[in-house]
Amino acid sequence: MIQRKSAARIGILASVLATSSLFFQCKDKHTPTNEAGNEPVTQEETLLSGTLTLGVDESVFPIVEDVAVLYENEYKRAKLNLLAKSEREVIHLLLSDSIRVAVLPRMMNADELKHYEGVVAPKQTHFASDAMVFVTSKSATDSIVDYQALLKQVERGNLKETESFLVFDNYNSSVSSAFRQATGFDSFPKDYAYFLNTTEEVIDYVTKNPKAIGVIGLNWLTQPNAAIQKNIDQVKVLAVKNPTDNKYYKPSQNNIAEGTYPLIRKLYVWDMQGKNGLGTGFASYIAGYKGQRVVLKSGLFPFNTPPREIVVTKEIK
Repeated sequence: MIQRKSAARIGILASVLATSSLFFQCKDKHTPTNEAGNEPVTQEETLLSGTLTLGVDESVFPIVEDVAVLYENEYKRAKLNLLAKSEREVIHLLLSDSIRVAVLPRMMNADELKHYEGVVAPKQTHFASDAMVFVTSKSATDSIVDYQALLKQVERGNLKETESFLVFDNYNSSVSSAFRQATGFDSFPKDYAYFLNTTEEVIDYVTKNPKAIGVIGLNWLTQPNAAIQKNIDQVKVLAVKNPTDNKYYKPSQNNIAEGTYPLIRKLYVWDMQGKNGLGTGFASYIAGYKGQRVVLKSGLFPFNTPPREIVVTKEIK
C-alpha cells in the first residue's frame, strides 16, 4: 500500500505552489460553480476537467503524486485517481482497456505498439529521468558495485554462500524486469534474489541484513515517505561502475544529467485515450514549466530544465 507524502515532500510542493501563486490567482476567475457557490460544476472530460484513473509504476509514484496534487490544485474541476501498481500490472490494465493513461519508466515495446495498431495512436511523453539504484545497510562493508560483473556472475551461476544477495521490490516491478532482462533470466538462481512487495519493505529488509543489496528506483530515496524516512539514515547508496571510463558514480541529479551514472531510466506518460482529454492535459503539465520545476526539486532530472531568473541591481540591499 502506498502511503501519503512525508513532510519533506509537502515542503517541496509548498515551495512550488508559492512560486506559481501568480498563475493560480487568476486561473479560476471564471470557473462556473453550483447554486451553493462553493463547488465546481461537473462536466465532460477535457484537457483540464473531468476524472481520470492514472496507472503509475510503483517505483516512480512519489513524483507523479506530487505533480498530480499541484495539477488538481490549479485545475479544480480535474480529478486524478492514481493507481500505484507494478509495471506488469499497469501494462495488463492498459492492454485490457481498464485504464488508458499510465506513467512508466520506459517506452512502449513493439508488441505493445502493435496491440494498438488501427485502434489508437499512442502518445508517449518523456518528462524526466531517474535511475535504478543499489542500497545496502550502513553496516555493510561494500560501498561500490560493478553492475556488469554482477550480471555475469548471475549468468554463470558462480555464487558463494559468503556473497551478497539481491532484494527487489516486486517480481513484476519495472526494476526487477529490467534486471532480469539484462541477465536473460526469467528467474534468478535460488537463494540469490528475494522479491518482496514494496520499496518500503526493501529498505526495511536491508537495514536488518548486511549481506542484502536492495535494487530500487531512485525516486523513493529522493522523495521518501514516512515509512522509508525512518530508515533512511540506516542505508547507504552504492556507487556503480561505468564501463566506459571504469569509474564509479552515485545516482545524483548531476550524474544523471551528464549521463555518467550507467543505470538511467527515462520516465514517460503513456496516453491511449485517442482524444484531447485529461491524459493529454496531465502529460503537457508534467512536461511543462510547472511540472518540470517539481521534477527538478524532487532530485530527479527534468526533461526540460526550468530556467532560473536572476534580477540584477545596481546596489546591494
